[in-house]
Amino acid sequence: REGALPRGAVLWPIPGRDETTLLTLGRVREVAYGREGAVLVLHQVTPGEFYGSLVGTASADAGAQVEALVDSHGAHFATGAIVRLMESYACVGVAITRQLAGRLDAMRRRMVESALLSATGRICAELLRQARQSPDLTIRPLPVWAELAVTVQSTRETVSRTVSQLEKRGVLRREDGGLVVAAPHRLEEQIY
Repeated sequence: REGALPRGAVLWPIPGRDETTLLTLGRVREVAYGREGAVLVLHQVTPGEFYGSLVGTASADAGAQVEALVDSHGAHFATGAIVRLMESYACVGVAITRQLAGRLDAMRRRMVESALLSATGRICAELLRQARQSPDLTIRPLPVWAELAVTVQSTRETVSRTVSQLEKRGVLRREDGGLVVAAPHRLEEQIY
């Protein structure tokens, strides 16, 4: 079934429903909250990716939830249906396996960055990663500093200050509703 996913809504887990959702439009993220209000971003989900129980192994007790960052849409499947598709069609199984492997790599990278890089290094690494998704090294739309701060486990103020310093040095520049990485090699030097 297809469904609208309103901005700010908790999309998973939903008590009494064991399902997997294929995001078709928008952006959602899987997050975990600490007792003191700390937020840990586990994964940013983009169109074409799944979230939820996937193959029936995710637990609602894991302390994570999926939230819509913008108004989004998704196709919802009973988890058993996804498992049957994976068993019947190797291409579905391979696609989901690749997606899960990519998430594992991203989580490993973030864990290493969190342990070994300064806040400035994590901010620069994330800006470079986002910029490399575009052939002209432009992040569109312009990132929301508070969201970027949550992603890199920092503060909005630190992100704002870091971006401002990088703009003054000519490493970044704002242009047409986006943020251009004008000197990627210099941004990469700031990571370590």
